[in-house]
Amino acid sequence: MQIKKLMVCASVLMLVSNASMIGQAANKENNETAKTKANSQQSVETKVEKKAPIVIEADNLSFSEETGDVFAEGNVVVKQNTDVILTDFMRGNNKTTEVWIDGEATLQQPGTELIGTGTHYNYTTRLGNMHDVKGLVGKEHITSNNLEFYPEKLVTHQSTATKCPAIVPDYHMSADRIEIWPEDKMIAYNAKFWIGKTVIYSMPKYQTSLKKGESQSAFPRIGYHSGDGLTISQHLEYPIENNLTAFADLDYYSKHGLKPSYGFISKQKGYSLKLYSSYEENSDDEWIKKEPELLFTLDPIKSGKVTGYFTASAGKWKEGDISGWRQDLKMHVNRNPIQLSKVVTLNVGVGYEKVYYGYDKSSNNIWSFNTNLTAKPNDRLETWLGYAYYDQSGTSVYEYDKIDNDRVLYTGFMYKVDKMNSFGVKMEYDLDHSKVEDVDYTWRRNLHCWEADITYREKRSQVNVKLSTIAW
Repeated sequence: MQIKKLMVCASVLMLVSNASMIGQAANKENNETAKTKANSQQSVETKVEKKAPIVIEADNLSFSEETGDVFAEGNVVVKQNTDVILTDFMRGNNKTTEVWIDGEATLQQPGTELIGTGTHYNYTTRLGNMHDVKGLVGKEHITSNNLEFYPEKLVTHQSTATKCPAIVPDYHMSADRIEIWPEDKMIAYNAKFWIGKTVIYSMPKYQTSLKKGESQSAFPRIGYHSGDGLTISQHLEYPIENNLTAFADLDYYSKHGLKPSYGFISKQKGYSLKLYSSYEENSDDEWIKKEPELLFTLDPIKSGKVTGYFTASAGKWKEGDISGWRQDLKMHVNRNPIQLSKVVTLNVGVGYEKVYYGYDKSSNNIWSFNTNLTAKPNDRLETWLGYAYYDQSGTSVYEYDKIDNDRVLYTGFMYKVDKMNSFGVKMEYDLDHSKVEDVDYTWRRNLHCWEADITYREKRSQVNVKLSTIAW
């Protein structure tokens, strides 16, 4: 049986390779013809994609060299590059590179694992569909009556999506249709947002980022701050065009009222532009109003073991009686984390910032250096020790972005007491004035798919409470 399996697999591979060679030869001929016809252009470059072979493994295989039909039964595995299909019975065709699965099948791609029935998939065009789907795309748990595969995206119909992994999720989004570009973005049409069995709001169109570090919860965040009172925050995104999105952060404070941020984000190849107005508060409870500001962000540039970041902004800032235009250029370079041991990691970064203040026509040049040592000896404990240094030629006219201490040492730990509770301490030490700047004590409570942080800031005599969906 094993010999038969290997022989059939070899035959399939040979035919797929031959089909690929024939296709490449045809493409080459067509490319030469197109090049001749396009003699008015300076140059024409055509790339022929090399097709990877399809490998089929199963307990029982049968293959027709004449028709290209393939039948596989028992522990069936179909592979091409990073695409994998797992099932018990499959029929396919080697010449058309298609597979059909009537029963249950699992489709695996990088960051994606979907289980469904009635699957049809073409490995050449990367088009297909699957019914009664459930699975994981990135960190989103999805269900769908019908899912369509495209080369760069997935389209689901009559679907739900949630980051809560429970069988009955605490919260979820439902939509008539969801378009998903893995590791990029997700757009939902006629989207409704549920907490339990209650719809809290709905939108005709909703968009969220799926990029690491950019994703924001579509569900409200609730908290309490000694200086701000009760806080309720809600983030919304609405796609206008393919690369243009409107957004709003609706932040309400019982002691300050509504402090919204809103604007537009245009994401282009290699960079993004953000035009927005906002009220913003820093960790020292200082507020600034941007009315408005334009922010240019270059996509991270990687070279070897370092990654570079660049932003430029210009906008009108208002703080109390001080109001004027502010321009900012910022560059920062981080080295890849250095693994000193199995449990200890070192991070190092350097940066430069140039700020111009229209209020009094002053400027500030800021060189910075930061390093952080993190240790995770086990699954329960995480500790860190960091240092930050700033070299300034001037100072800010706004308290909001003023650097209070040029040399800061910070340390702390977070310990997971049990499955539901964690406790941590964070300390910041001012090396310039040889004093402890802040000591924060945090109790973190896991509430199924929600998380509550209660922090006591000892030096400020403040209590902060934050309730939000868990960032899985």
